Amino acid sequence: MTTIIQISLILFCTAAFFVDNLHGRFTVPLFALVAIALYFVPSKKKAKYHNDNHEKNSGKETHQEPLLNRLAQKQVIDDTSILRVNALGSAYRKEQWQQIEKTVDLLLEDCIKLIRARIEAHTIAIFFPTRDGGLKLRKYSSPSQFINQNAIIYPGMGVIGGFLKEGLKQLNLQEIISDSVTLYYYSQDVGIRSLMASPIIAGDAERGSIIVDSTNKKNFTDEDHAFLSVLASILGNAVFNTYLYTEHKLEHLRLAAMSSIEKEFFQNLSIDAILDKMLEVIPFAVACNRLTISIKSQKENCAEIKRTWGIETEGLNNLQFSLKEKNLVSLLYSKNISIFRNFSKEHYEIRYSENEPHNEEFSSFLAVPIGVDDSKGLILLESVTRDAFGESDKDLLVRLALSAGLAIEKILILDQARNLATHDGLTGLYNHREFQQILSDEITRAIRYQDALALIICDIDFFKKINDTYGHQFGDIVLKGVASCLESCIRQGVDTVARYGGEEFALILVKSDDNNAMETAERIRQQISSKLFRAPSGEDVHVTMSFGIAVYRKHARQIDELIKKADKALYRAKDNGRNRVEVF
Repeated sequence: MTTIIQISLILFCTAAFFVDNLHGRFTVPLFALVAIALYFVPSKKKAKYHNDNHEKNSGKETHQEPLLNRLAQKQVIDDTSILRVNALGSAYRKEQWQQIEKTVDLLLEDCIKLIRARIEAHTIAIFFPTRDGGLKLRKYSSPSQFINQNAIIYPGMGVIGGFLKEGLKQLNLQEIISDSVTLYYYSQDVGIRSLMASPIIAGDAERGSIIVDSTNKKNFTDEDHAFLSVLASILGNAVFNTYLYTEHKLEHLRLAAMSSIEKEFFQNLSIDAILDKMLEVIPFAVACNRLTISIKSQKENCAEIKRTWGIETEGLNNLQFSLKEKNLVSLLYSKNISIFRNFSKEHYEIRYSENEPHNEEFSSFLAVPIGVDDSKGLILLESVTRDAFGESDKDLLVRLALSAGLAIEKILILDQARNLATHDGLTGLYNHREFQQILSDEITRAIRYQDALALIICDIDFFKKINDTYGHQFGDIVLKGVASCLESCIRQGVDTVARYGGEEFALILVKSDDNNAMETAERIRQQISSKLFRAPSGEDVHVTMSFGIAVYRKHARQIDELIKKADKALYRAKDNGRNRVEVF
């Protein structure tokens, strides 16, 4: 019998990868193997001959397994050559499993036909295990109208249940005197008098049972029972491998789709592109009613919702929120953990801030941080259904978020490297080299469009004395405060401010003549002079600045000459008493 099962598995595997549809993959070996079983099982002499022959050939090597491995690999590659985002989704998996269940039903029907052709029986029933330890009727063939189609047999219940206490067993009951209802798959007595059953075993585990009954006493022979036992093994392996193949295929599809998405993350090297891709993928991968993706600010202890999807998102788009507040998302950012649970029924749990729309409709959530060691962002999924999310959803989202986080961290590192090359490390303003490039570009643009352009060079009065009196750390505070003030006083995205060197700063004012530049410089001068800096001693310190202005085309036509004349105007301001503005 062991040899028959081995042959069955070989034929099963061979057909599984040569026949296009799954039903064909498993019914071909099913019929072939039953023919083998019919040949070998009834005759002890033939069985002995088979065993002797097997011993003689036991030393021969088989080359079938490597071939099957290659065929299996080719089949998986063919099946997954075209990947779609929805391969990640639970709906796609559900659809695939529904199709497989139809294939399994066809296998069960073919098995029943084979039994019916070989054995005279009243009812043939196939039971599959339930999660709570019972056996549920999956497929049957019977002339009786009293089959309980929802039958579940539990250990200790009825005639069959009494034999299940210690696991599934081979049964051959020759004389049954009890009512058929005690078999639990009949709703009325139909006069069943004999019964045999064989466990469906595959993968070293019990997968169900095939039960065959009759209204005649002593209806089944030992040969009938041996046939049923072999067929149960064949069916078990066919069904088990159908499920196993499907699970492996779906997992491969999922991993391949994930790999494709991760590749896109690193190809784009754009945070916006990564967020757009996540917004495209996540709702397909994990069923939810609302999705929000927030990104943490690099400078301040706050974050902003960058992407939203689903219902009730109007008040959340671009919402900025503090990470210091006591709310759900702030806690998740600080803990850097992935979690899913139901929302409290007692009160509304604030997600981001008090200003968010309070919607009591959502019942559960799944949250996953974006990043590796710390949260660069957070994915929050919400559902109107309680217990909507599970471990598989979390695991999928964790991998997606980890890949996105690695890509985002790479982008931030590259941005930081580029920033260090063009910006001053202390003030965050453009550095001297970048200032020279921007000034050259703006002059070229001014020439092309015949626009005015003004250059202001300014520095902090008596800055060396500030450093000597209060220390260099306080001097750095002053430099950063002045830089912030200069930035706030120019047109964002139009004008440029840079740290020229030491305590000197430069401003490039686009489409500005000497009058416009004078007005801007005077406004900055007044704001700086009114600003207070708190020294380490607790003393309030005022600082002032001097400004020199030169206008392109009016005062100079070369970049070096323009800088030189703005610098001369600055020195004139210092010579005339400081804390003033001079035009060349």
